[in-house]
Order: sequence, then structure tokens, then C-alpha cells
Amino acid sequence: MCQSPGDRAWIVCGCCNIFKADRGLRVGREYGYSLMTRPLKVLLIRPKSTYGDVVAGIPIGLAMLAAVAERKGHQVRILDLGLESDAAIGVRRAFESDACDIAGIGCMSVEFLGGLETARLIRLLSPGTHVIFGGQHPTIMPDRVIEADCVDSVCIGEGEDTWAEFLDRFAARESLDGVEGLCFRRNGQTTRNLPRTTYVDVDALPMPAYHLLDLERYFDIDFVRFPTVDRRAIQIFTSRGCPYRCIYCHDLFGKRFRGRKPELVWEEIRFLHDNYGIREFMVEDDIFNMDLARAKRICDLVIESGLKLGFQFGNGVRLERFDEELMRKLAQAGTHHVAIAVESASDRIQRLIKKNLKLDRLNQVLDWAHRYGIGTLGFFMIGFPGEKVAEINQTIRFACASKFDEALFSIATPYAGTELNDLVRSTGSFEGDKDIDEDWEGVVRARTDEWDHRKLRWLQRKAYCLFFLTRFRFLKILMKMRSPRLFRRYWGAFTRNFTPFLGAHKSRIN
Repeated sequence: MCQSPGDRAWIVCGCCNIFKADRGLRVGREYGYSLMTRPLKVLLIRPKSTYGDVVAGIPIGLAMLAAVAERKGHQVRILDLGLESDAAIGVRRAFESDACDIAGIGCMSVEFLGGLETARLIRLLSPGTHVIFGGQHPTIMPDRVIEADCVDSVCIGEGEDTWAEFLDRFAARESLDGVEGLCFRRNGQTTRNLPRTTYVDVDALPMPAYHLLDLERYFDIDFVRFPTVDRRAIQIFTSRGCPYRCIYCHDLFGKRFRGRKPELVWEEIRFLHDNYGIREFMVEDDIFNMDLARAKRICDLVIESGLKLGFQFGNGVRLERFDEELMRKLAQAGTHHVAIAVESASDRIQRLIKKNLKLDRLNQVLDWAHRYGIGTLGFFMIGFPGEKVAEINQTIRFACASKFDEALFSIATPYAGTELNDLVRSTGSFEGDKDIDEDWEGVVRARTDEWDHRKLRWLQRKAYCLFFLTRFRFLKILMKMRSPRLFRRYWGAFTRNFTPFLGAHKSRIN
């Protein structure tokens, strides 16, 4: 590594990690280099969830940001506090072992309070560390997040490009003005730059920095997703974005579907198989099957390899984007489970939530899944603003009569940043006498003249009882509970939904 005469700045090549002497900022940028005073020490953190029984799997988003930072020559560590029994001890230990210039905290809404506690502790342990927040919750509530005096900046939206530019500016000690997608505080004043107007090129992203994760610790975690067939399972993303506009969803990745090239997806699968012994992949895309030809090509690459792998699609796939050929190829590739989001059987509610699902296609798609030995789970949701009890019961009857093997009945939660939250706010259909804007977590409980949250919980339990008591589903569940792992999963679901006093001290909303 060379140092230019009379200048303490370095330039690092983003594609080959070779440091080059500084010939000026203009030249460095022209050739794709990052002007750096020195390699930064970066600590990326996933905080603990508010709900103790939520396990999100590996922090794949942080692993991607870590890879972006490493490609620029920075020193990166990842701290997953979800794995720690005591988050504060984990943070203290991390700062005792090595100081850091930047602490990046990525969080969903259910992790935000834990993230705030972590940021406050970092401010005490290392006042000079720049604390930047990113992820789902900071994206939807950046102004509230930046109000916290322990937060220096917030990355809004899809993070990789904003993160890369932020690192360049920070390393070069340049102003953060003009970094699209960044909100930051300077001299006590908040600056919110323009939003980023371009999408991240998913094919240009590096492979996530799996080497920074202790993957062995994740293999024995009981994931929220469907039980894995092989314990050496990991999450993977093959695409970003969803063009549909359901009012309860966040919009972190935008409304344009971007699928990675099948060959790149296969390269990552093969890498994880060969280097980490991964045998099952939980595909976390918003809508894996948006592009049928691409989805089939990924299956073909797996089939042609001859590897015996497992796949499951527990984040939901779009009902209308199936044909029998895709289902057959999924099965041949090793898929054992798919989840399909139906939400409501009421046409009126389908229009209200902008789901607009073609429900008459459901049984055909489920028949294909059963024909090729793929288990199915239906996502249903109750408690939308203005929803009648009769419509909730219609959804319950529809689910019971369907050919789904399992079902998840959730209570609609109007998270901040969603159109559902706006609808609840505008109609005043929420519990409590305070305005939603005062609830800075953005989580409220909807209500109508016919039901409140307590009544919804009763209807939710009713739905589970009726669903599993029809079509011999209860007996099928008992047959699955042959291993301790599956027993823990189903017993946990039972205690969470029927005997709250036996469940965790803090249980997930749904």
C-alpha cells in the first residue's frame, strides 16, 4: 500500500481491493476508487427484538452491507445481539475487543427499541463512534429516529448505494451533504438529503460476507419459518421489489421487481453448499415467482447440478404467478414447502387492501403442490379497518375449506409507513385516546364498532381451532411432532395462541 507524497489520503480500488496512491479526488472517482484517509473500522449490529420469541435467521442485510464495505478495504465486524442472552454485555464485549469508527444498526420495527438502547450504550462506551441506523423502521420513520441524540445519521430505503457513498465521504472526511438517501445531524441541526432516485443493481452486488457470521450458531435456532428438513439451512434472497401495492406492506425495496440472474443465484447456492455445508435454502424474496422464466431457470440449474438440496418459500409467493411446470420444477429442485398469502376471502376486503387476488386459482395451485409433494401454508389476516365480523368468519370458513396443510392467522397491524396506518389514522379506527403520531414506534391496534383487539384475539383462536380440526389437519400435525425440534415449534404456537400465560414474557403481536 503506497502513500502519496504530501498527502495522507489513500485510494482503494473497489473491484480488486488494491490500494493506489492518491492522484486527486477527481481521478479517483473517475476510475471508481474511494478516497480514504485510512481503512475504517466498522461494526454492524442487529439489535434484540422487542418480542422474545421472534427469530429472524441470519442478518443477511448486514452481511451484504459488510461485503460492500470490505470491497472498499474497510475492516468490518458483525454483531448479532439476537444470539446474545444479554445485549448490553454483548455490546460492551465488542467495544472492549476493538474500537470502531462507525456503528451501523439495522432494524425492523420490532427491533427498533433494542436498537435505540444499543445506540445509547455505544454513545457511553465510545462517544466518537458515528452511529448510523438503517433498515425497515428507520426508513419509514427517519425523522423520529434522527431525533434521538444517540443517532448521527439514518440511511433511508435500499441501503447499499447510499452506504457505499456514505463510507467514501466519511473516510475522506468530506461533507455528507448531497448523499442521496441519507438523513444526518450536524451541529444540532438535521439535514435530510434528497431520496435516492435509482434502484440498486442486484447483479452488481457482492456476495454477502458470510465469513463474518458464525453460521454454526444459527443452525439450531427454531426459525419463524416452516421447519427445515435439514438443520444446515440458511436464508437467501434471489430478487428484490414487488410491483403489487398491498396496503399493509412496507416499501423498502421499491415497486420494481429486480431478479438476480439465475447463474448468479446458483453461484451463491453452490458457494454456500461447498464452503459451509448448507443443504437447505429459505428463499426470502417478496415474490420469487414474478418472472416465471427466471424462476424455472434457477430450478433447472439446481436440477442439472445433481445436488440434493432443500428449498422452502416461507415469505409468500404470488398465487397467479404459478403454472404446473414451475411447481414440478420446484419439486425436482428439492422444494418441500411454499407459503401463499391469501389474507381475506372477502372480495370487498381484497379491494380495500389492494391485494386483488384471484381466489378462484387457489385450489388449482394447491392441487399442483400436493401432486408434486410440496407442503403448503396459507397466510390469512383479520382485523382490517371497517372489516365486519361476518367477513372475518367468511375468511375462516374459506381457510378451513381450502386444501392448505397449515395456516397462519395474523391480526392486521398498521405499522407506520404503510397505507394501512394512514387509513387507520384517517378514520380514527384505533384503540386508545391518543393520536397515532404520538406513538413513535408506529404500532397501534385497530378497532371498529364490532370488535376490538381482545375480540380479534378470540376470533384468531377460533380460526386456529376450526382450521386444524377440519380435514384431519390436527392428526397430521401430531404425526409431524416426532422430533424435539418440531415439538418445540408446534407447542410454542399452541402456547402463544391459546395459553398466553405459558408463552414468552413478550410475545409477537401475531
